[in-house]
Amino acid sequence: VVVVIAARHKPRMDEPLTSATPFSHAEWAHSNLEKYRRSEEARQRSEAIRNETIRVVEDRQIKTNRSQNEASHKLNDRARDITTWKKDLEREVGALVKETEELRITRRELEHAIAQAKRPEEVVNHCVSAREYRIGIDNVTDAVQIALTEEMKEIKRIQQAMSQHHDDIEGQILKNESVAEQLKVDLRQKARALDIDQTCFSLDNTSHEIEVHPGVHEADLTISSPQSWIKFTDKNIEDSNNARTASSELRGNVDGLLSSACTELMTAWSVSNRSFKERVMETEETQGLLGKNLEATTQEIADLDDHIRILKKALDEKRPPLKVAETRLALRTHRPNVEACDDSPQGKLVSEVVEINDSINILTERLADAEGARAQLLKAQAELRQDLRVKETSLRIDRGKCMGQRLRFPYNQRCSRKCSYKWCQNIANFTMNRAADGLHLADTDLRQ
Repeated sequence: VVVVIAARHKPRMDEPLTSATPFSHAEWAHSNLEKYRRSEEARQRSEAIRNETIRVVEDRQIKTNRSQNEASHKLNDRARDITTWKKDLEREVGALVKETEELRITRRELEHAIAQAKRPEEVVNHCVSAREYRIGIDNVTDAVQIALTEEMKEIKRIQQAMSQHHDDIEGQILKNESVAEQLKVDLRQKARALDIDQTCFSLDNTSHEIEVHPGVHEADLTISSPQSWIKFTDKNIEDSNNARTASSELRGNVDGLLSSACTELMTAWSVSNRSFKERVMETEETQGLLGKNLEATTQEIADLDDHIRILKKALDEKRPPLKVAETRLALRTHRPNVEACDDSPQGKLVSEVVEINDSINILTERLADAEGARAQLLKAQAELRQDLRVKETSLRIDRGKCMGQRLRFPYNQRCSRKCSYKWCQNIANFTMNRAADGLHLADTDLRQ
């Protein structure tokens, strides 16, 4: 304002120097006082701003430090949480990998048992095929045939159960590997997150790695919440626990199957062996009776032959007396006229011829009966001999081919003496226990 006024009252060049000045002394003093006042206000305001700034700076610094400390504390807490879950995951991965390896061992045990279970099947098939060559009346559905059929059914049932458990193990191994991969992925992600958070925790205001990243706080790149983060890992661990439980139960089922299958298979094998033993004894007994009958029949044929010879001799001995009597009668027919008298010699000769012919007829009938009986004896002898050949064939099949094959099972059932597979050990234990109980699994006489 003063400047404007001064400019407005600027003296002209033609005015004399003695003219009045545009400002008075009072105005000059007032102007100076105003300047002092404004500068004082400016200084006060500046001082207030400085004081406020110092307070704000200190307050902001305190808040910044507090926020940074809180962030560091939360990062440290987060790192501890990640470390805890990471240890849980590592422990769970180790347990699941160990369980999966044990399941693989069980699978090898089962595969060995499946391979070994083919051996009794081959033995039963061998016995059934061999017994098809039985001949005659011995080709019968006996107790042995029934026992072999039941044994084959038991073998097939066991093989089917083993195959089903093998498929279950394959599926469970794939499940375990899938869950283990999920755990490993989670573990790798947590290791990466832990490394990042530990790096963040280690950063401070003097770190060389710090930079300005404008707008980074505005970009929300988070995917999960703390609750979903915990739930995700907890579900992975829960899935692993469930997989390990299912795997352990499956291993227990397989172990139980191997034990029970061995017992059931050996029991069926023992039943068949017992049936073979009883059938062989029955056939041997029948063979012995047939032999005695054949011997008696042969002796009877010999005795009957002697009898027939006696009859034939008797018949031969009747022909001369008959000839004598008939010759006498023929000669006496030539007596002349009245000399042809029916005297006592004539009657006697006639009765003699009749008597001799009657004897011949009786002897002839007895000879025919004897020869008929001899024919029947010869037929019976042939049948007995044929039946003996049938029994010998049956014994050669049952005692030789079948029992000879079965006696090699299960005594050499184990792959080797040092076989450590459970199936072979169960076979050995079963055999030893039966031997300790005095229950013979096979006949020692048949083994010879």
